[in-house]
Amino acid sequence: MTIKKTLKVRPTGSPAAASEPAAIPPTGGATIADRFKLDLSDPGAKKQASGGKAAACTVAAGLAALAAAGILAYLLWQHWEFLMPA
Repeated sequence: MTIKKTLKVRPTGSPAAASEPAAIPPTGGATIADRFKLDLSDPGAKKQASGGKAAACTVAAGLAALAAAGILAYLLWQHWEFLMPA
């Protein structure tokens, strides 16, 4: 593991500014932050109603998955009871 030494950047300008070391600007931090910015919607815009067909499909799929898990648990229990006397 290597430890990188911080560099002291001196701006090319007035001699007073050159005597003080300036901080190194971040390289790429702003670019990465710009990629993950959220697009804020207009606060005065009409709100969309949640639900509809997508919500109904989600609820139906959830109930089907719950039923399938219940049936599989029941089958495992019956199989265990069948094997217990052996």
